[in-house]
Amino acid sequence: MTNKDSLLALTSYPDATPDYIVEQAVDFSRLMGARLSALVFVLNRGRVARMHSMGEWLIDVPGLIDEAVQRSATEATRLLAHFENVAKRRDVFEKSLSEQTSIFPSPDTIVEHARMHDMTFLPIPKQFVLDELNSETVIFGSGRPTILLPAITEYKPKPAALDIIAVAWDFSRSAARALADAMPILEKAKRVHIFTVVDEKPMPEKLSSERLERHLLLHGVDATLERVEAAGRDIGKVIEGFVSANHADLLVMGAFGHSRMMEFILGGATRSILNHPPVPVLISH
Repeated sequence: MTNKDSLLALTSYPDATPDYIVEQAVDFSRLMGARLSALVFVLNRGRVARMHSMGEWLIDVPGLIDEAVQRSATEATRLLAHFENVAKRRDVFEKSLSEQTSIFPSPDTIVEHARMHDMTFLPIPKQFVLDELNSETVIFGSGRPTILLPAITEYKPKPAALDIIAVAWDFSRSAARALADAMPILEKAKRVHIFTVVDEKPMPEKLSSERLERHLLLHGVDATLERVEAAGRDIGKVIEGFVSANHADLLVMGAFGHSRMMEFILGGATRSILNHPPVPVLISH
């Protein structure tokens, strides 16, 4: 898959997406040779008011709603202006988009937009609560790869780079999908580490890793294949440790989940990385 048309999802309320997330998405798009559009959700007063039908029993609910709507509109305008400025300077600007929303943006709306782009950037906030449904719905419903951008405030994030890539490989369908989606990035990387966590779950390892190595070489990717012992550790910690030890700029992995009563139940690695991505993560289903 060649990435020519990316999307960045932004929030304006209750907390606006940090500016450095915008800058990271722009820089990643430039490195991939892609154009980038930004989609921001803006509070709609009518939709918010309908969620507070008992407002007459509370103190100045209309005033609080007006304040929230105004703050959302102001932040949305500022975010899109910042995006347009940075994206045009990097020569990746495509379009600025906005959608009206209630307090909780509809994940289906994000999916509809994501399906019309090659890849979607999703900020993952430190408090992963309200955005959880959005992220899962986009990953499993868009049919396109997603790059999770950790919104971390404790330290300055690394500049966007695609020099060192770590790929989590477990011989599964979703891992194969992620590998294929990431191939254009892997072909440009300086170092690629393919790692398999062993002793954590049964592996459908019918074909040897050498076959995978040969497949990558045909794409011009000279990768290092490694096996990492779980040794009883949490799978998320194992992945995080490998990424950190190899100074990876990007983690590539498949999103594992299965449907139970029409609801996706995430695998342990997917849940852990979705909650706390150690670096930007390209994730596919």
